[in-house]
Amino acid sequence: MTLPLIPAPQTIATTDATTTPLTAAHVDSLAAALEPWAPRASAAARRLLTRGVTADAPTPTVVVDARLDPSLAAEGYTLDLAPEAWTLTAADEAGAFWAVQSLAQMVRDGGVPAVTLSDAPTYPVRGMMLDIARFYFGPADIRRVIDLAASYRLNQLHLHLSDDQGWRLEIPSRPLLTKLSSAQDVAGGEGGSLTLADYHELQQYALDRHVVIVPEVDLPGHTHAAQVAYPEISPDGQEREPYTGTEVGFSSLHLTSDEAWAFVDDVVATLAEHTLGEYIHLGGDESLTLTREQYVTYMERLGAVAAAHGTKVVFWQEAAGAALPPQTRLQYWTSQFETGHMGKVAREQDVQFVASPGNRAYLDQKYTADFPLGLDWAALIDVEDAYDWDPVAELPDIPAESVVGVEACLWTETPRSFDDLTMLTLPRLPAIASVAWGSPKDLGAFRTALAQHGRWWDEDGLVFYRSTQVDWD
Repeated sequence: MTLPLIPAPQTIATTDATTTPLTAAHVDSLAAALEPWAPRASAAARRLLTRGVTADAPTPTVVVDARLDPSLAAEGYTLDLAPEAWTLTAADEAGAFWAVQSLAQMVRDGGVPAVTLSDAPTYPVRGMMLDIARFYFGPADIRRVIDLAASYRLNQLHLHLSDDQGWRLEIPSRPLLTKLSSAQDVAGGEGGSLTLADYHELQQYALDRHVVIVPEVDLPGHTHAAQVAYPEISPDGQEREPYTGTEVGFSSLHLTSDEAWAFVDDVVATLAEHTLGEYIHLGGDESLTLTREQYVTYMERLGAVAAAHGTKVVFWQEAAGAALPPQTRLQYWTSQFETGHMGKVAREQDVQFVASPGNRAYLDQKYTADFPLGLDWAALIDVEDAYDWDPVAELPDIPAESVVGVEACLWTETPRSFDDLTMLTLPRLPAIASVAWGSPKDLGAFRTALAQHGRWWDEDGLVFYRSTQVDWD
């Protein structure tokens, strides 16, 4: 028996035993067993498993045991499913939640297979980035993205909140950001922004699914929209008109002025106060108007501001080489820049790396040359390209222990609707999630599982790309 599990578990054994119907008794017993120590997994069991319940099946005599075993690897779990008994063991609450996600896939079509499996992630950081600065997607769409990410055991949503085209988060001390800098997008639309109440609600929604939100405000480049609201933070102090193009690298804050640094302090203080996770992302990419010396000086001061506000920080890879706060994460995205120094940085500083190579993990890249959505500056990325790569091999100069995660990135130069988002995301996100989880490589089995997931996406009304690399029939 082959089960359509994505990401595939580390070990799995099935028997020839006939699958048994899933009943409400299974769901109720599992939820009750999880509730005392894994309430979010308990809620997920009721939410996710109910769709597979066979209403007319006889109520089984089944013993369900769910227990905590801290000796398992972090976020790990085991499942032992037999017709007369289920046992779920998890290292922690997150492990129990991921066990339920796997179980939901196994029983989606109503049958409970006889199976034992053991599973745990290879990387602690497994993320998806959504750009809402270029084209604004509001809370309802973000919640749907969170659900999609969690279904493939991703545990982080990186929200790109500011860029040259728009500013998307309320900063109470800087009201002009949402008044003047959020009312446009790359499509010439009305834009929009999140209130702090929206932001808190989204974070709680995500945490209920064991997903943490990492907010990004990009500094010192990608800041034209901020300068529209507050021209005094710009290098020349001149007023600016809103920008709806897609070219990059032309903007920068003033590097040394009191006004510009007061602005940065206000923004970082707000993010630090209102973010429930440990990390905020402060950008640092494509500051093409600066010399390397100017850039490094700025990033070191920016890192110090974050540390002063008690938060840990993520920067894009260009910040490697600056003196950064302990436990800073650097996000690798392109080999266009010389990367040999990153290994030296990893050995000499307390920094970690997250792999987001543009030619593997950028969901905004086209599938084929004539695909109507997406860009092609990094690569054409189909299912196999998104699945068949290794994060450590992508960063050969960096010690393996310094590579802590994988993140898929979806920039929004071209998508205009949630259907556009899912068309670019599916089926590549499950492939990248498999890399992030560290599933055993089996492209054939993955393609077979993906075809089943495609049938589920159809049932759920999710638009996706029917890659010719998968037999969807």
